[in-house]
Amino acid sequence: MYNSSNRVRAIVAGAALGVIFTGAAYAETTATGLTGEAPAAVALQVALAAPDAAADPARAYYQSAAYRGVWFGPEGDDRAARALIAALGEADVHALPAGRYRVQVLQAALAAAAGGAPAAIATAELAFTRVFLAYARDLSSGALEPRSVDRDLHVVPPRPNEAFLLARMADSPVETIVRLAPADPGYARLKDKLADLRGLPPDAWGPTAPGGGSIRAGESSPRVAVIRARLVALGYHQEITPVLAPTVYDPLLGASVRAFQRDYGLNDDGVIGQRTVEAMNASIEDRIGQVIVNMERMRWTNRDPGRRHIFVNQADFTVQLIDDGVVLFDERVVIGARRHRTPEFSDEMTHMVFNPTWNVPRSIATKEILPLLQEDPEYLSKKNMRLVSSSGETPPDPATTDWSLYSAADFPYRVKQNPGRGNSLGRVKFMFPNHHAIYLHDTPSKSLFRKDARAFSHGCIRVQDPMRLAEALLAAQNADPSGLIERHLGSGRETVVQLDTPIPVHLDYRTAWIGDDGHARYREDVYGRDTRVLAALVALGVKLDASADG
Repeated sequence: MYNSSNRVRAIVAGAALGVIFTGAAYAETTATGLTGEAPAAVALQVALAAPDAAADPARAYYQSAAYRGVWFGPEGDDRAARALIAALGEADVHALPAGRYRVQVLQAALAAAAGGAPAAIATAELAFTRVFLAYARDLSSGALEPRSVDRDLHVVPPRPNEAFLLARMADSPVETIVRLAPADPGYARLKDKLADLRGLPPDAWGPTAPGGGSIRAGESSPRVAVIRARLVALGYHQEITPVLAPTVYDPLLGASVRAFQRDYGLNDDGVIGQRTVEAMNASIEDRIGQVIVNMERMRWTNRDPGRRHIFVNQADFTVQLIDDGVVLFDERVVIGARRHRTPEFSDEMTHMVFNPTWNVPRSIATKEILPLLQEDPEYLSKKNMRLVSSSGETPPDPATTDWSLYSAADFPYRVKQNPGRGNSLGRVKFMFPNHHAIYLHDTPSKSLFRKDARAFSHGCIRVQDPMRLAEALLAAQNADPSGLIERHLGSGRETVVQLDTPIPVHLDYRTAWIGDDGHARYREDVYGRDTRVLAALVALGVKLDASADG
């Protein structure tokens, strides 16, 4: 039975919290049978019984825990609360919006709770819980909803279970807080890089290199001296002896330029062209922004990628097959052009197709192939293509059809390209069925792989040396993968090969990370996604500099 002294305490606590202690709330409190429980627990129950607390994510946890406090234990134990306040002081270190977590409000609540009044303790308990859940969500899985920032970000962050987090916090607060951030070592490296960059004065890298034509080894230009100084400041160049001819592009500087180009995803040809100069000229603030954005991306994808998985970094134009941390395959790719951007998402590869037929997407058939047919009725036969009727009737002979009678809106046919030489998908495609109709594939157009910026496709991902990827995938289930591949290719027929174990595929977009050698790697924001994500983070209150709100 709910005794009179507890009832009085609950009524007083409810009044102090602005709660109307209705008959229903009293009945709910009585039904739980908290006879002899701590007054703060009763006050907490009353607060959570209020109508406006019905959707409170902490309500279910506290009900299951008999309204035992997470932050304030018996005899004034507030160590968990103080641990959270200390952790929130590091929010800006993680490039999170520190002002969002209302540290000053929590400090005031902590001071009020120290007086021992049940209402004050209950108020503080809920304040700490709500801030903790917001902070834990942001730090472990990102402060933004990706799809609200960019329609091509089909990334679903792994939002934490609130009741589980609170239970862990009640059991081991310090360890729980420490484990909120992504465990991937790459995240900690970016966090350290952010601190380093924020500690630099704005002019630490010296004047930017002026624009102009490409400079090659052995040539002389007044711009060389500025470029040399810039590379010294960036840590890529060190002169052994004083420079005798500062305007001459000498071999020692050439080695430094090539090292810089490799780290920045550029062709390491030693030619100082526009892309190389632009990469050198990025400001400290530019790089801070990239690091902040990519820390958020790592929080979005803070889950196990799979022991064996495929990782495509669109911004780096590369694909990797990784098995238990070991890179088995690492190659260049071509991604979607800016008007056909490849989306970001994860799925599972289930099979590959040798000698694939290309089912031409309608947008390509109507917008690109139809105009070519109107110019040359023999176009389809030259490209080993054929018409397919949706109604099942036999399509007309393309060579004798007046295609000027058709427009993109009323083109009634589908187009397929048969397997063979010149097929746009090459000799193999790697399928992870998805509603984006995106997959990896071979291509007969090999020249584009020589470029350092490779955004040219209609959205699918073209792989350089795809047969080596096929071998690496099939090696897990076949003793002679190369022989199997040759037999399938030699047949000339479209052949589907299932993977015994589906493999996760992650189409990501990383523009900043730290290599195992400790060097930062930065990539061009080819789709403008960094710009949108950074703007959204800044709007939340994330700082580019080291200042923080409380």
